[in-house]
Amino acid sequence: MLIALANTTHISEVVTFFNEYLERNNSAVYSEEFLCPLGIKAAIRRKQMIVAIIDGQVIGAFRFYRKKTTNSISLYQFAINEVYRGQGLLKKMLKTINDLPILALCPLESEFNEYFYKSGWHLQEQSEEFKRWVFNHSN
Repeated sequence: MLIALANTTHISEVVTFFNEYLERNNSAVYSEEFLCPLGIKAAIRRKQMIVAIIDGQVIGAFRFYRKKTTNSISLYQFAINEVYRGQGLLKKMLKTINDLPILALCPLESEFNEYFYKSGWHLQEQSEEFKRWVFNHSN
């Protein structure tokens, strides 16, 4: 398995991967931007996309950006092929960039909050709209 920064040769495969694994009606998809191919392409060009590849196939991907103002990394979107879920793949992928705490927002009512809780993320804070989860390299 290769876990690395996506490069421009991965663009069409990553766009296809997210189209297949991110659904508009998923309660964790709170912005149309998650589904925009232009945003995915831009993230890859800015070196803000990590992919996991087996036998030339993308099996996991996440988009992130570094926030200098808060000295943290925001996990913006991610997806894992269902065959590889429940095996700690996202954590392995996150550890490739985890020199700072990684933060993720999840809508308050989303069932996806249970994923963050069960997989060892820590609830940092909660607003009227979102729960903010944090992942540290020690998780």
